Amino acid sequence: MEWTIGWWQVSVQRVYPTNEQLSQTYSKAAFWWHQHLRLLGYRHAYRQLWRSLKTTNALPDWEGNLAICDCGIGTAAFSLAFAQAITPQARIAGVDLSAKMLNTAHQKLTQANIHHQIFHSDVKRLPFADRSFDGVISAHMLEHLADPEQGLREIVRVLRPGAPLVLVVTQTGLLGWLIQCGWGNRCFSREQLSALMHEIGLINLQFVTFPFSIARFTSMACVAYRRL
Repeated sequence: MEWTIGWWQVSVQRVYPTNEQLSQTYSKAAFWWHQHLRLLGYRHAYRQLWRSLKTTNALPDWEGNLAICDCGIGTAAFSLAFAQAITPQARIAGVDLSAKMLNTAHQKLTQANIHHQIFHSDVKRLPFADRSFDGVISAHMLEHLADPEQGLREIVRVLRPGAPLVLVVTQTGLLGWLIQCGWGNRCFSREQLSALMHEIGLINLQFVTFPFSIARFTSMACVAYRRL
């Protein structure tokens, strides 16, 4: 945005946190984050979301020894909900910029007896070979990227043909704006996210409504597939 005031031109441009800033911000929150998600109802909402995806046949016939990547795993709330609702035999590869978040994720997944590995890495440069995973899951990560298309293209790279991406992002609205003020993320409308998914070539996009909870008013979820 630009304004001209007399002989002066004033411009305002949105900036996003650097990787280092994101790591520092979420490392400070790592100690209380998992409990915070429980108190706000997100952990329950995540479980209900996975059950809804399963019962509506929005997912493949997932079972057994799946290879799943959780991008922006945080304290593993989304992965734990996946394991509880879909299959506890999955092998989770968790990626995050915050080492302290990864330590908590490791503790939570170990306590739940879920086979996993954690990777201190940037989603824009995932440390995996092409077509490594039966699915990628991600909750509240994409909105922190200055270039979300770049992040999604890297996610698609590691998906096997025909495999799904299950994505949760902060949605536009008053609550989304309040979250944005506190954490420096962007918010997506359904139209913006649909256009982005279409641009990178994901297909069979479906949006899924959260159960009645705060998550319904702050977040939106979708599933889309890599082409065969």
